Amino acid sequence: MSTHFSKLLAPVMLGCSLASSVALAQSAPNQGFQLNRYEPTAAGEWSFAVDHPWYSSTRSFAAGLTLNYAHKPLVFGFERSGFNEVRTIYDHQFIAHLDIAGSFLDRVLLSASLPVVLTNQGPLVNDGASVGDPRIGALFRVYGQPYASPFSVSLGATVWIPLGAMTNSLPAASTDRGARFVLPKVVVGGLWKKLLWSGSLGFMYRSEAVVADSSLPQDLRGATAGRAASEIQFGAAASYYDAERRFAVGPELLVAGAVLGRDSFSKFGTSVEAMLAGHYNIARMIQVGLALGGGFVRQAGTPDFRGLLRIAYAPLRAADKDTDGDGILDRDDACPTERGIRTGDRATHGCPPPSDRDLDGLIDTADVCPDTPMGPYPDTTRPGCPLSDRDKDGIFDRDDVCPDMHMGPTPDATRRGCPMGDRDGDGVLDNQDLCPDQHHSDLPDPKRRGCPAGDVDKDGVRDPQDLCPTVPAGLMPDPARLGCPLPDRDKDGVADSIDACPDKPGSPSTDPKKNGCPGGLAVIEGGMVKILKPVFFAFDKDVILPQSFPTLQAVAEVLKAVPSIRKLRVEGHTDSQGNRLYNIDLSDRRAKSVMRWLVENGIDAGRLMAQGYGPDRPIAPNTTVAGRAKNRRVVFTILEGGGATSEPVK
Repeated sequence: MSTHFSKLLAPVMLGCSLASSVALAQSAPNQGFQLNRYEPTAAGEWSFAVDHPWYSSTRSFAAGLTLNYAHKPLVFGFERSGFNEVRTIYDHQFIAHLDIAGSFLDRVLLSASLPVVLTNQGPLVNDGASVGDPRIGALFRVYGQPYASPFSVSLGATVWIPLGAMTNSLPAASTDRGARFVLPKVVVGGLWKKLLWSGSLGFMYRSEAVVADSSLPQDLRGATAGRAASEIQFGAAASYYDAERRFAVGPELLVAGAVLGRDSFSKFGTSVEAMLAGHYNIARMIQVGLALGGGFVRQAGTPDFRGLLRIAYAPLRAADKDTDGDGILDRDDACPTERGIRTGDRATHGCPPPSDRDLDGLIDTADVCPDTPMGPYPDTTRPGCPLSDRDKDGIFDRDDVCPDMHMGPTPDATRRGCPMGDRDGDGVLDNQDLCPDQHHSDLPDPKRRGCPAGDVDKDGVRDPQDLCPTVPAGLMPDPARLGCPLPDRDKDGVADSIDACPDKPGSPSTDPKKNGCPGGLAVIEGGMVKILKPVFFAFDKDVILPQSFPTLQAVAEVLKAVPSIRKLRVEGHTDSQGNRLYNIDLSDRRAKSVMRWLVENGIDAGRLMAQGYGPDRPIAPNTTVAGRAKNRRVVFTILEGGGATSEPVK
C-alpha cells in the first residue's frame, strides 16, 4: 500500500523539487536531526496538526502547552536470510511543546513553539531531557474568514532555529544541525454549517541528515536508514464544529514525502500519519484537546502510535464577530443580524438600505407597521399605522370600550362599541334580565324573566315541579310524588312503610325488625349521622380503639340502610391544646382512619370523604376539661342524598 502511495505522490514531489534541487544539494548529510515529526498548530486552534488559523476577529492572543507522546518513532529493519529483522532504536518519546500565538489587523497570525524533550529513549539509547529547535511561523489571510466563511485562503512560512548548529551539548535526536524552513505554505479552510474543514500544502527545505552514529549501537553505526531531507507536506482535517457549545471533533491526516536525498520518492522517505482529535473551550477562555493516532507509512520520526493532550489559554472574543457576514463587526453594526451597507451613521451603519414596503411614505425603519399602509386615518401614537378596529364594528379601538367584541345589532347606549350585555349567557339581555348574573337554566321562572325557577325547600326539585314545595323530599323521597317525602311520623328518617317502630324515633337498620327502632348507636338528625357514643383513639395516634367498633358499625349500618345518602364527610376535631398544625394533621389522620374502617366494613369509598379540622371548629369552650373533651370528636355530616344538599362537597 505504501509503495503505491509513493508512486502516486512522486510526480507532484518531483515537480516541486526540480527547481530547487541544484541549490539545495549537499555534499554530505549531517549527523543527527530532530527526530520528532509532530509540529503543533498555533495555540488556540481547533486542530492539532493541520492548520486552521484564527485571526483577531476570533481572538488576539493564545498560549498553552501540548504534551506529545510517540511510541517507536525510529525502527531499523534489515533483510537477512529472506526475512525482515526489525531493530527498535527509540521506544518512547515524550515532548512538551510550549506554544504562543497572536494576531493583529485581522489578517496576520504569528506563532512560536518550543519543544522540551522530556524522554527520548530506547533499548540501547537514553538521551535524557533536552530542548528541541524553536519554531516561528506566520500566516497571512488572503481571502475569507476561516471561522466565518465556507472558504478561505491563507499564505505563510515557518522557520526553525537549529540549536544543534550552535552547540554540541544537545542530543543528536533532539535538534537539527542545518537550516530548516517551510516556504511557501498554503492553507485553505472554512466553516460550512457544522463542518469545519482545512487543508494545507507546503515545501519544507531541510538539510539532509542521518541518525548520528553516536546515537546507535555499535552494530548499526554507518547504517543508511533513518534519514531526513527536504519534503512536500500535505495535511487535511474535517471536524463537526459547534460554535455555540464550543466543541469540535474529527479526523486529521498528515502526509509527507522526501523530494531530495537518498530516500526521496520511496517508502523510506514517506510519512503518513492519521489521528482522531477532539477540542472543547471552557467558559470561552480555556481550550483543551485530546488526539490519538499513529503512522501507516513510517519515515524516520513517524511513530506507530501517537497521543496528544493540549491545554491553552485562548479567550474568544464575544463582540468581535460578524454574525450577518456583511464585513462589519457586530460591535459596529447597528443591524448585526441583517446584511447591510456602510453608512458611517451609528444608527444605520451595517443596516440594509431604507425601504418602504407598504408605500405609505414612511420608511420601514421608522414605520411601526411597515407592511400596513397608514391610510386616511393614521394612528398618531404609532407612526405608519392606521387607526385599528379589531372587532370590525366601525368604532376605532381608541374610542371602543369593547375593542375585541363587535357591538352587534343591539349596541349598549352607555358603552360605545359594546353590545348589550348578557352576563349570565342565558339569551336574555341584561337590561331585561331580572337575574343578570344567574342563568335561567332549563327551567326558567315564568314570572321573573331571565331567572331560574326557585326551590324553596332546597331539596333539589324546582318549585314548578315540586308537589311539596315547602317540605324537603328528605332522605326517602316519595317516588310517586316528586319533591315530597314518604310519611315519617317519628321524623327519624325512616319512612313509616318500612319503620318497625313508626312512632318512636330510632336508627336505620338493614334488619327489617329493627329498622327505625330506638336502641341504635347512630341516628339521622339535622343533616348528620349522629353517633350516641364517641369514637376513641389511642393517645396521640390515629389507631381506633376496639371499644369504638360498635359505634362505627352502627354508622355503617345506617349507610347500608339508607343508600340515598350519596356523600358523607367524616370529620376529625381536636381541642386547642398543643400545636395547631400538628392537631390538624392528627385529626385528619384520624378521620381517614375512620373512613378506612368503614370501607373495610362494606361501605363504598365513593360515598365517603375525610377531613381534619383540628381545633378550628370547637363546640364548647376549651377552657375546661369537659369542654375540651366535647371538642375531641368525630362527626359524620351528610353532604348529598335524599333529595337535599346540606352543604357543597369540598
